[in-house]
Amino acid sequence: MPRKKAKGGELPPIKLIKQGNCTLEAIESPSPLIIDIKYNLGIGGGSNVVLIETDRRVLVDTGFEYESRRESGDFERNGKYLIRALADCGYTPDDIDAVFITHWHLDHFGNLGIFPKAELLASSSLVEEVGLKDFTGMDDGEEIAEKVKVMLTPGHTRAHASLILNSEIRVAVAGDAIVSLSYFDKGKLWNYNQDFSSTEEGLSSMERLARSSDLIIPGHGLPFLTYLPEWIKKASNT
Repeated sequence: MPRKKAKGGELPPIKLIKQGNCTLEAIESPSPLIIDIKYNLGIGGGSNVVLIETDRRVLVDTGFEYESRRESGDFERNGKYLIRALADCGYTPDDIDAVFITHWHLDHFGNLGIFPKAELLASSSLVEEVGLKDFTGMDDGEEIAEKVKVMLTPGHTRAHASLILNSEIRVAVAGDAIVSLSYFDKGKLWNYNQDFSSTEEGLSSMERLARSSDLIIPGHGLPFLTYLPEWIKKASNT
């Protein structure tokens, strides 16, 4: 893959294949009504789907919209949506060498079925916890592709893991260790899931991702340039 140049240096070999969205931002109080309104607006809460292309093509998470709705045909519709998003970027599912799943929530792994030829990767602890027989387990700091390393980021779930792309511009593909920009800015975790693990570990994971990157791609919503929000600065001064 030829590297594109920018005024500030070489652009990272990474692409947002499908932009996810968030059904509940950090400033909103959880409510079934809010979720229903967001669903009605077409905000399905699927994850970002990210492609890293160095010596091989690694897709991070597969996205899945309207995970709590579970209507007939949702899996077929979601699969077609992702296939179309890949095609818009010039790829087919067979072009993907590996799929890395950050954690075992449907909005992140729901479209795995359209990648029968790809190597399936996740943290070793997730593979063991869920019993993912078709997956290869990866450990903290392990390289899964050239310049791409695993960072264990527990908090949102116990076995959560993110990826760090160590290109000239360092990119953290965070998964739900950083749900969206609003959660990062407020120092807030998505803790509404039954398998939520730890606030302390989650905040530590967010800080480590921030200090290891120049650009953050969160689990949902737009990527953003890394900065240290006030909650990190205050914690560092105590």
